[in-house]
Amino acid sequence: MTIKTLRILLIEDNPDDIFLVKEILSQSNGQHARFEVEFVKRLQEGIQRIPAGNFDVVIFDLSLPDARGMEALVSLEPYCRVVPMVVLTALDDESFALEALAKGAQDYLVKGQVNQSVLLRTIRYAIERHQIRSKIQVISDQLRETNGRLERLVQLDPLTELLNRRGMQDALSRQARWIERGETDLLALLLDIDNFKTINDTLGHAVGDVVLKEISQKLKRSLRATDYLGRIGGDEYLILMPNTRLAEGLMIAEKIRLAISEMSIPVASDKKSFRITASAGLVMVSNDLVSLDELVAKSHMALFKSKRTGKNKVSYEDSPDEASGPEENRLGAIIASLRRGDCYRVVKQPIFDLFSSKKVGYEFLSRLSVEGFEMPDDFFRVCLENNILTLVDHQCFKNCVESSTFLASEMRFHLNLFPSTILDIPVKNLLDSFPVDALRDSYCVEISEQQIIGDPSYLMEAVCAFKKAGIQVAIDDVGFGRSCLESLILLEPDVVKIDRRWVNGIAKSPSSAKSLGRILKVTSVLGCEVVAEGIEYQEDLEFLKKLGVRYGQGYLLGRPA
Repeated sequence: MTIKTLRILLIEDNPDDIFLVKEILSQSNGQHARFEVEFVKRLQEGIQRIPAGNFDVVIFDLSLPDARGMEALVSLEPYCRVVPMVVLTALDDESFALEALAKGAQDYLVKGQVNQSVLLRTIRYAIERHQIRSKIQVISDQLRETNGRLERLVQLDPLTELLNRRGMQDALSRQARWIERGETDLLALLLDIDNFKTINDTLGHAVGDVVLKEISQKLKRSLRATDYLGRIGGDEYLILMPNTRLAEGLMIAEKIRLAISEMSIPVASDKKSFRITASAGLVMVSNDLVSLDELVAKSHMALFKSKRTGKNKVSYEDSPDEASGPEENRLGAIIASLRRGDCYRVVKQPIFDLFSSKKVGYEFLSRLSVEGFEMPDDFFRVCLENNILTLVDHQCFKNCVESSTFLASEMRFHLNLFPSTILDIPVKNLLDSFPVDALRDSYCVEISEQQIIGDPSYLMEAVCAFKKAGIQVAIDDVGFGRSCLESLILLEPDVVKIDRRWVNGIAKSPSSAKSLGRILKVTSVLGCEVVAEGIEYQEDLEFLKKLGVRYGQGYLLGRPA
């Protein structure tokens, strides 16, 4: 029979008590267990030893040079879940003993009343109780986690992982209480995907499910953190927007409609595609609308207006069917501003050498001075839908070039262009936008891989012209959602920019790290520089450096300004 060796940490400053405990335990060696006793005289020394000591029991006094009374146990309380604690003190006080047990001690012994039998039994029971308590705690944590997961699943739609009808009903009930107190306004937006039945009938329900998942992700990215989003039917979504005025709600609804309308499903057999659009109805929620069914019925009245007047639009409560709503007037004003080119501004985000922490360049980015449509993802959707993308993209490009002329020439300046703009604008005109002196060597044109349609060879002539003029070319947004190998081989870029969706959280994602490693092997063979976008966490930065990624940008390093 193997006799187990138990490691004991004794926190005691009285030499006589140290000797007594060691003597009792040494006499017991070999009977039921062997004991290794380590002692320290101060509480802080004991606290330092516990994490690395692999002790089975800690025995400590309540009267120490650096802690007296319950102060010692309070300091040790965080470690009670790690190792069983036994108090051995001269203080014979029942209330003190009860308080010690309440704070996590396994037992309370009084000096002078302890013999070999009592001490051995106390140690054995302390270990057993601690093991039982630890198992119970693990089971309790697992049950709590499981119950929480089950509770969330009850409120989630299994396909899209959005709130289901029950989840949205709970959200509505919570918000109704705030409305009743007069502390918030609440808007509801009901969305219905146009002609969704055609997609299911033509391409099958499996494809339809994929489309619903993609739409759900689009909606998530378009909403604020305070909004509630749920799928309440086959292709119907409901959004609750707390503390939102009607004008603001119309603006958000329009952004959502535009985000969905940029989606399409290619059909390989006949080289056509289904364009995805959505109709929407916006209503104000009053405190008497506490039922989800009532709210949906009311929202359907506004939604039907959008359906009757051509689909792919937003209608609101009490808006006439024929007249243009304020959202259309607002959109018209935005389009007019985009055409005039008087509403742009330029920001720049620094690019760093990750190993030296030295700033080596900037990426210039466009913003729109129109509330709610400031970001490129928002106003470029408006441009795409209204056939003014090339006009606006070219203007943004020229603005960024002009802004770069005010900075030191030793920096490298990155500028963005849509592939469609490179095709529509003669490359000579694009080159004429750059300074005519040696500053051209400082520029890099970024072409988003996500915008390259089909065979990228149609861009080769323009890419060669840029390179001949001394301007570098970068493939942007590499590695997410589409194959980049063809673009990299045909266009032979000088720089490859890794999409932020790969970079963010890469330190904790083995699959992303493995995929990025493959991309890095390709870029190494091609001789490309690599820039990681979207670095937001220190752990991701360190991980990228280990992979050999030299350049990067992101909020951790510097925000656009």
